[in-house]
Amino acid sequence: METTVTLQPPFEYEIWVLVVFSILLVAGIAGVIFAIIKMKNKETVREVTTEEKTAYKKAGQITLYNAKRKYVLQTQRLIADYKAKKISKRDGYQKLSLIIRGFVFETTKIDVTKYTLRDLKELKLSKLDTLIEEYYVPEFGEDERSKNMNLEASCNRAMGVIKTWN
Repeated sequence: METTVTLQPPFEYEIWVLVVFSILLVAGIAGVIFAIIKMKNKETVREVTTEEKTAYKKAGQITLYNAKRKYVLQTQRLIADYKAKKISKRDGYQKLSLIIRGFVFETTKIDVTKYTLRDLKELKLSKLDTLIEEYYVPEFGEDERSKNMNLEASCNRAMGVIKTWN
């Protein structure tokens, strides 16, 4: 018994199919590389060098005077709202922290709103770290430890720091 095998001609792609496939392959590889780079950037925490932290711009005397007035007034309003029971102690401490951080930004152009307590201590800015450290317990809702905290006294200390800021 004899078996015959007939071969078909080799399969060939049109040139446009090869070009489209090549473009898609290059785009896919570029996309994967881009995604890897993005993930690595998100994982690494931005380390702020000491030079960046200490290189801040001092506000002019008029700007400093206006900022002091503005933020002392905001702090006084916060005390009034707390006494009138419009806000809770925790909300008061959160607002006080934002007031102090806003004042520091306006007078030094350092955006400390995203700084941790450790970052603030490294800045060594006129009692800022001690104020923010005082606000941490009541600001983040640790009710048991914050019972003895007095928002009005904290506001007065904050106003003292604002008034004596250079």
